[in-house]
Amino acid sequence: MRGGSPFSSDYVDGKAYDARMVRRLLRYVTPHRKLIFLAMLFMLVSTLLELALPYISKVGIDRYLARLYQVFDTTSAVADSVIAMDPAGSDFLPLDRGSVLIRKAALEDLDRESREALVASGTLHPETYYLFPAETSTGETGEVRGEYWLVPESELSRVPPATLVRIRHPDMVGIARLALLAGLLILIGLAAGYGHVVTLGIAGQRSMYDLRTSLFRHIQRLSLSFFDRNPVGRLVTRVTNDIEALNEMFTAVLVNLVKDLLLVFGTIVILFLLNAELALASLVVVPVFAAASVFFRKKARGAYREVRRLLASLNSRLAEDLSGIKVIQVFRKEAARRDEYRETNLEYFSANMRQLVIFGVFRPIVMIIAHTGIAIVLVYGGFGVIGGALTLGALVAFLSYVRQMFQPISDMSEKYNIMQGAMAAAERIFGIVDTAPVIVEPASPESPPGGVRGEVEFRNVCFSYVPGKPVLRNVSFSVRPGRSVALVGPTGAGKTSIISLLCRFYDPDSGEILLDGIDLRELRTDTLRRSIAIVLQDAFIFSRSIEENVRLGKRLSSEEVARASDMVQASGFVERLPSGFSEVMAERGATLSTGQKQLICFARALAHDPRVLILDEATSSVDPSTEKLIQEAIRTLMRGRTSIVVAHRLSTIQSADEILVIDDGRILERGNHQELLASRGIYYNLYLLQYARA
Repeated sequence: MRGGSPFSSDYVDGKAYDARMVRRLLRYVTPHRKLIFLAMLFMLVSTLLELALPYISKVGIDRYLARLYQVFDTTSAVADSVIAMDPAGSDFLPLDRGSVLIRKAALEDLDRESREALVASGTLHPETYYLFPAETSTGETGEVRGEYWLVPESELSRVPPATLVRIRHPDMVGIARLALLAGLLILIGLAAGYGHVVTLGIAGQRSMYDLRTSLFRHIQRLSLSFFDRNPVGRLVTRVTNDIEALNEMFTAVLVNLVKDLLLVFGTIVILFLLNAELALASLVVVPVFAAASVFFRKKARGAYREVRRLLASLNSRLAEDLSGIKVIQVFRKEAARRDEYRETNLEYFSANMRQLVIFGVFRPIVMIIAHTGIAIVLVYGGFGVIGGALTLGALVAFLSYVRQMFQPISDMSEKYNIMQGAMAAAERIFGIVDTAPVIVEPASPESPPGGVRGEVEFRNVCFSYVPGKPVLRNVSFSVRPGRSVALVGPTGAGKTSIISLLCRFYDPDSGEILLDGIDLRELRTDTLRRSIAIVLQDAFIFSRSIEENVRLGKRLSSEEVARASDMVQASGFVERLPSGFSEVMAERGATLSTGQKQLICFARALAHDPRVLILDEATSSVDPSTEKLIQEAIRTLMRGRTSIVVAHRLSTIQSADEILVIDDGRILERGNHQELLASRGIYYNLYLLQYARA
């Protein structure tokens, strides 16, 4: 993790392939290895079929459509030896004494040395003929020699169609069989391709599901100090956008990458098997293509990084403006914020246009290079067909294979950016995963005998958020079960920090915090927090029904929820809602007043029946009349429970068993309301300030 934070930069500067990141990602893929293996089988079948189809075309053309023969004149002995070279009995046919009909495609099947020796032993006439039985001759074209009617390739159109259909019926049957075979292979290939994409896609989605769940679970376990340092918006980006970048790698890259590689290498092997010289000619443009790809990759990488950076900036600005829309409207800053957003949006637009231009130039260059390769094959192979070194079917197959070879190579260049973005996303995701929680569970947790009673004690507790800047200094106090203590003091005195330490959102730098005589660091966190309920000044309402907000995962009946709501005077406004307790809240309870949200949080705390109750400025957002109603509910709630109350309104804490006056992280005064007034210290002055007008 760079810069000490997983969010040090939004630049995409990862490598296109990072073996370390890939190994870590494989941990989430391994549980689905059966699907991966099945996908690989589908992919192998699909690839082999794609490689086979052009060869079937070659066979169809050479064996049936363009079954051409050349006349080879030599001595009788050589003619007999040539005929003996053909075990199939259809490639080298006796014509006249010392003459042999040689199928043009058969010459290509011979190795170069044998072909040259054969040609040197006699005269191979360049003319090519279609070969039919002598009795089918119409006398309009060609010549009859021995058992065969030789029709020149250029004069085939002079044969009457009806005659041609009749005498070429075996060829038509052969073509039909090949067509059926090709159709069957295409259907099998489609099924295999579908199976490959679907199974690998399912494996990818399940892997991303596991990774997303694991990341979310890990984020939930992280200490509150982690969220103090890292913006929530970027955390959301990690769980959504960065996971989606990895998912895109699975769906757009890995689904086809292995297949593309097999197609390229398989095609090259077949090209060399068909004709090594023509294969070398077709690969002449590959270095040019590689150079163009490297140049494109460098240019595209910079453009891609800039687009990703500006997108993050655009989203960040949008999220900030939407969350602060009330302030923007109140201070009439719509025009200014709109101008700032337009500027960022324009930069994002320009970056996208630059990226578009790069891709717009690269694509035609790729097509030009690919078509240049095809043109080389067509010219070089055409001379080979004319010279008899290559058959027409082989040339057609060559053209198909060359097109098939350049397509995945072109795709690989574009997939580079996806891989690069995915590796960078993986680095950021694992940067969070590698962040260890500061608050760790004890190796051998203790449990209060007989259950939690609620005795709280702070012993010489010191704490600081930033090293060297203490927030609490040697704070010591205790609260017996069923008793209450109030914390008062100026803003920034350390009151909320005491609450955070008691909930073990943080651990103290020194000293001890005990619950029923057990250090919080020796208790399981869920045991501690199950015993505590807290009502904060900033009431948080989830986008769920009011009943679910009160219940918050605990198994409570509707009657228990209603009873808790009634105790804090919340039932009145809830029952006036269209759906009552089933009313679904808007985000953060936007349709409720601040006081109403606070009342729901009171009901939530009551419903969970805690042993330790914490109220952090819990009545600061309610009106005086509602506050009076809540005070009675609070007294009922606090009865029999350990209560810690943080308040600026002294009226809310006058009945507390003990009041602690805190300033600059130290407890400066302690006692009950009357004792502190009698001492005429800080509390007394605060009391006079609040009640001076009274």
